Amino acid sequence: MTERAVPSRHEWLPSALPVLFGQEPVLANPWPALRDALAIFAVQAGAMRDQALNDAASLDGIDSGLLSFELGPWEAWQETTDDFNAPMRVVLMGRTMAGKSSLLAALSGSHFDRIGDGRQRFSRDVFAAIPTASGSIEVVDTPGVGARDGAEDFALAFSAARDADLILWVASNDSIQEDTARALRELGLIGKPIIVALNCRQSLAGVGRLNLLKFPERVFGDREGLVDEITRHMAAAAVKPLNVIYLHALAATEALAHGSQVDAELYEASRIDYLTDALNREHAAHSESRRALRVVDGQRQQADSLVLSLALGSTALRAHANQNRKLNEDVHSRLTRVVRAAGEGMVSDIAIAVGQCRDWHLNLTDFGKSLQQDWEKRLDALHAEVNQTLDNKLMQLRADADSTITAAEAEWASVSPDQFVLRDLTGFDSVLGNRMARAGFAAIGVAGSLVGLKLGVVIGSAIGLTTGPGAVVTAIVGGIVGAAVGLMVKPLKQLTDSWILGKDGVLRKRRDEVAKQVGPRLDELKADYERAVSEQLDVLQGSLASERGHGEVRSATLDSLADRWTHHSKGLHALIRELDKETTSALLRIAGRERLARSLKRATRVPGVCILAEFENSAFWESWLYPPDIGERLAGGRVPSPGGEAAGALSYALGLVDAPAHLSKADSSSATICVNDDLLAGIAETWSDALTSHIRRNIRIESTRRSS
Repeated sequence: MTERAVPSRHEWLPSALPVLFGQEPVLANPWPALRDALAIFAVQAGAMRDQALNDAASLDGIDSGLLSFELGPWEAWQETTDDFNAPMRVVLMGRTMAGKSSLLAALSGSHFDRIGDGRQRFSRDVFAAIPTASGSIEVVDTPGVGARDGAEDFALAFSAARDADLILWVASNDSIQEDTARALRELGLIGKPIIVALNCRQSLAGVGRLNLLKFPERVFGDREGLVDEITRHMAAAAVKPLNVIYLHALAATEALAHGSQVDAELYEASRIDYLTDALNREHAAHSESRRALRVVDGQRQQADSLVLSLALGSTALRAHANQNRKLNEDVHSRLTRVVRAAGEGMVSDIAIAVGQCRDWHLNLTDFGKSLQQDWEKRLDALHAEVNQTLDNKLMQLRADADSTITAAEAEWASVSPDQFVLRDLTGFDSVLGNRMARAGFAAIGVAGSLVGLKLGVVIGSAIGLTTGPGAVVTAIVGGIVGAAVGLMVKPLKQLTDSWILGKDGVLRKRRDEVAKQVGPRLDELKADYERAVSEQLDVLQGSLASERGHGEVRSATLDSLADRWTHHSKGLHALIRELDKETTSALLRIAGRERLARSLKRATRVPGVCILAEFENSAFWESWLYPPDIGERLAGGRVPSPGGEAAGALSYALGLVDAPAHLSKADSSSATICVNDDLLAGIAETWSDALTSHIRRNIRIESTRRSS
């Protein structure tokens, strides 16, 4: 007896849906609620961005235009009739000379003048045309990517891609170069559905036409390697092509080039109809949902980029704050030692200079009126000597302080606080950042450089040491140098003695008397010098301590700004969650699934990858047995029981793949899900990140047959 095969959940009879779950309620119009939600989102998200700019402006040295420069001005949403009634917009993209303009001509039956002549960068503009097979589709030609000096072309093409409903990636039979691979990965991050058109560029001259007509398998065959390469690059951004179509655009244009005399045989052999059929099917199934997503994503992408930039900026600010604390502590510890050593050197020099005066009386012979004059001259010489010595020491102190600061800055410059490159970001809301990292965008985001990458330079100028402790030392030392200590010279007592002692005895006695007066005077003088030096250095140390406190305040200010940016990032993420719910509800109603729309509790959307939707229990089973076709992959889950959130990720995983899956490990905070399918690594990892963000638990999806 053989085991009965269990049908795929996609194979349940549609007619059984109302039997199992009841008749579908009356559909509500999805557009009014979506319009209102989008208008509120645009106002609130724009206000949060403005507040983040104001917060940055409140910190000295951080340019309030930094975020604005990196992200561009917030493009406020303004509802227009075209947003909701425009034809489905298909944007042609691909490497220069891949055949995009030829394909536009083949689809529209006109504009043959746009076909290139073999030169790179032949088409330099964005041009739209309506295909002959459908008046409800607009095909947009764009400049090729990957040409030399083609940065402007790249920007034009991707600007058009962000306004697309669907991307038609045109690839020739050449191997993929790195700049082309990068463009594919970046397209994946934008989140638009992608159809790949493999355009054969074999010449129709000579036997070329005959080969196409008689042996198409030779012309179009053996492209699996190229398809695998394209799929691999797209998977790095967690997306897959909707379809891969082989065609010969030049053959189609040749067949149409003679007006009404269409070469039907050549036209059919070109397989252009395969593409038009695919576009028409996509239009019939998803044109309305694609328009809704196009309108929503214009605002959502800005908010996503801002969330990531604020998160990275917060990380950068905190890293700089921590580094600056350590740098501040290190520099001031070094300067304290330098000032202490300078003070000790000054005291030593004072002692030496004063000590040399203690034998001054030994050479005295005249103890009359000239004694005081000689004493004053000697003290003047001592003052000059000490002041010059102290000036030299102070100048050396300033030089030592400068070299200490320079050495500290050089040493700390080699210790980066954080490279700020995108890597495996931590936290529950890092889906976009991790996708960018896996796609190879370590320094540049979809909308340009991210704010965190430039904070180091800006913050460094705000708290530079040369304008802090270095300026303090320069100012105070400059005020001391050249300023006389100004100590008062005390007169010596006039000495008179009897000649009875004889000349030698009198000299000896008088010199002893002078020594008794000079010694205490010199002791006082030495103490006065030392006190004057100590007072000045105390002022310097006090000013440095104050500057050290200012440095600590500046670091605390960076932390405070980081906290505010984190708060704004979380607020924006909450707005995005609410917009995702309204978007998912609208998509469900567009697909005719009113019951699911009403039962939706919350949703997490990763554009172009998946939507994770939490439903009430009965609606969950409906969503799982009869997955709604809403234009993006939807995986449903149930409202979890307390403590069972991580294990509940399994139901979502079963909605993401049509393959057996089981929990290999689960507890209250994490779960690991094994899928018995061949999953591309970038896709499985992004699903894991999305589930982690949605469930607020650490979720990992592993494949038992993992593709690279």
